Amino acid sequence: MPKERVAEWDVMRGIAFLAIVLQHAIGQFAYRKDTSLFDAYILAAIYHLVKFGVPAFVLLTGTGLFYNYYAKLNYPAFIRKRSTDILIPYFLWTVIYFVYMFPGENIDFLWFKDVGLQILNPTLGYHFWFVLMIFQFYLLFPLFLKGITWAKESRDSCKTRTLNALLVFTGLGYMVLMWVSDKYLPYHVSSYPSFLQYLIINRNTNFLFYSFYFVFGAVIALELERWQKIIVGSMRWNIILFIVAYGWVGYELFIGTGYNLPINLNWSTTLKPSMFMLIFSELIALYMIALKIIHKNNYINTLTSWIGKYSYGAYLAHALILGELIKVFDGFYLKHPALNQYYVLVTLIVFLLVSVVSIFTCFILSKFPLGRYLIGPQGSTNKEVTETS
Repeated sequence: MPKERVAEWDVMRGIAFLAIVLQHAIGQFAYRKDTSLFDAYILAAIYHLVKFGVPAFVLLTGTGLFYNYYAKLNYPAFIRKRSTDILIPYFLWTVIYFVYMFPGENIDFLWFKDVGLQILNPTLGYHFWFVLMIFQFYLLFPLFLKGITWAKESRDSCKTRTLNALLVFTGLGYMVLMWVSDKYLPYHVSSYPSFLQYLIINRNTNFLFYSFYFVFGAVIALELERWQKIIVGSMRWNIILFIVAYGWVGYELFIGTGYNLPINLNWSTTLKPSMFMLIFSELIALYMIALKIIHKNNYINTLTSWIGKYSYGAYLAHALILGELIKVFDGFYLKHPALNQYYVLVTLIVFLLVSVVSIFTCFILSKFPLGRYLIGPQGSTNKEVTETS
């Protein structure tokens, strides 16, 4: 019997995709020197509100994998399917981005070599790092499965308490890791061998630096009804956590940037303790919102679920679409320089356009027989709930 589909995960996936597109749209305008200081900080404030995008996808990967494959994993078949669903679209979009950036180049050995290097170390698609990071969870899933299975089943009389202890232990360890990432590694990177320097500089592509969200997703999947109740009842303490963390993150950005332009959103990296607290709070809120949405069978439920269905392909495509739209805007801006007074509004318009074009592009591609190789898995099948973004 196929498992019942968990409707809130579809909604969360759609909202997470929109959050990522909005982050990238903000990145196009917040750094501009002609952005007013007021607009720059408004954009930064919005940016902090939507930083949950990538962690939400990691959490949803954890929920989907453990919901579908707990106690019944066929690893060769599993990794073969994940490679088809995740890596083939990534490879094809890497080629598309390369051809777009370097049109007219001869397709020879050097061309294939450069494309291969882009696959291993993407620089043209600035968002492709996520694919390399998330696929590590698929490769290492048997180890996660074994550890969490032990935690859940080691003593039948205290299953829930054991999972709670696992989550708390993982959270504390992750907080320490975030402190090391923010306060130690950037200032001591030169003291390590070159290989470790590369890993430190590119630590955002290392699964360890997103591991808590994956484990959190696993715990939710294995105690689904219980966690749904916990999240619904968490509003008061989560509001307090959000206010504290949001203020902390904003303070750090102001201390780092001050009254100078352009502002530096690198102060708002995901990999630091304050942002971990904020993202955790935002994920709880996101889950709560998704639960409320699915209980109201309206257009928001339908729309966000539909967006979630095409979110992986749209994620791969959206940066290319955003880049083209920015070119159009810059051409229009030359004729209307007063637009720099409305960068918040312009950012939101660009975000909406990129989101719509990205999703509809994948919707159209899904109608072609080989379209799935460009857009990846689409929603659920009759056999399982799809866990990919």
